[in-house]
Amino acid sequence: MLARDRLGLTQAEAAGFLGTRQANVSAYERGRLQVGEGIRDRIESFIDLRAESSYAEGWPATLASTAAALRADILSKVSETDMLRLVIQAADDFARLTADEDRRFFLARPGATGSARWDALLAALAVDLCRRDGLERTPAWTRQPDRYLDQTWWVGAASEVESLRALTLRDCPSAFRARGVMMGRQMLVST
Repeated sequence: MLARDRLGLTQAEAAGFLGTRQANVSAYERGRLQVGEGIRDRIESFIDLRAESSYAEGWPATLASTAAALRADILSKVSETDMLRLVIQAADDFARLTADEDRRFFLARPGATGSARWDALLAALAVDLCRRDGLERTPAWTRQPDRYLDQTWWVGAASEVESLRALTLRDCPSAFRARGVMMGRQMLVST
């Protein structure tokens, strides 16, 4: 029995959670497409989901689905503010997950967004969420060199208003600061 059948998901729904296309899920299931390194962790953690998983209900985001949405928004030139809403929603969804398997699936390495900035932000978010929830380990992918910025990215108003940078720096979670993503914690809270 396929994991997606156990969860009662269509190929399109599974693809959304995995941050890939429905055609890829079909090809994986039929053995026509080799599972690449980039998606292997996501698929392995997807297979571990239980029938009573929150993902069977179809509501939570994953970092992979968030990265895919960000990638589409970057191509469509969506505003930074609107893109941050996706990140906030993902953080809210993670906070509501209770099963270890669901959390592992949420935290599985996402695909690239097409922007080093947003890739670093997602890594910082993963580490910050793990720390806030007292998880012993953070995902290994968050420590890879491509998840750190060479130049500081001031997110939001701090990018334009020099006087806000000191406040942003003070309020910036350490996981974000370490990756060069400067944004205050309040930017991660839904209103």
